[in-house]
Amino acid sequence: MRDPVQSSSQSGVERLETRSLSERARDALLEAIQADRFPDGRLPPEAELSVLLGVSRTTLRAALTSLEADGVVSRRRGRGTFVNTHLLRSTMRLNRLIPFTALIAQCGHEPSVDPQEHRFATVPAEAAGPLGIAEDAACLIVERLLRAGGEPVIRVSDTIPLGRLRVAPSEIREADSTFTFVERNCVAPIDYATAEIVPRVAVEGDPIGLELAAGEPYIELIETHFSRDHETIAFSRVSVNDRYVRLSLLRRDA
Repeated sequence: MRDPVQSSSQSGVERLETRSLSERARDALLEAIQADRFPDGRLPPEAELSVLLGVSRTTLRAALTSLEADGVVSRRRGRGTFVNTHLLRSTMRLNRLIPFTALIAQCGHEPSVDPQEHRFATVPAEAAGPLGIAEDAACLIVERLLRAGGEPVIRVSDTIPLGRLRVAPSEIREADSTFTFVERNCVAPIDYATAEIVPRVAVEGDPIGLELAAGEPYIELIETHFSRDHETIAFSRVSVNDRYVRLSLLRRDA
């Protein structure tokens, strides 16, 4: 029998040193797939993968099921698991609640985030209704600019009611994504979100930071974020320069 550590090195899949949840196994597999560590586009058999990652077969199957649901891989009974190379780097898939930095990386770009900006203000008119708060209520507005290979590609503006914060205003912790920011600073993490995809045309100076010429098209996501108890946690406007990253949703026969 081959040494698992040696096998892991040869295959390019990093072994997980502790028993982990399926998300960690999924992330390890996705990283290996993105790095083209399966040159023939076919993953090793489940028995070998579970040894390489140091997880149970049950955990591995949950990770593979998650990747399949996102369209990253296809599993064929009796034949194995194959990478869907035509989907892997062509678009930013919005099926999962993962940071935009991860989606930018999946498109084959090096992600980075400019320093976060935040301020306290009256809730923007378009956010009051989705958040279920009065139009003159105070809120926290958090803004961040994401880059792909140094180019500005996504501008995120989050609106969070002050009542959803669990930290004092002076103790707010920065984060590279809406999900991490809410987890660090709010009463509950984000469990799910609704998103409206709207085509827009840039005007002079708007959207801020994306360096688009007036009249140039871009995509805006209007998102409302909810806790597991269905409490509205945050409202986001996300401007995307889709010359660099394309947005997509995976549709398949249930």
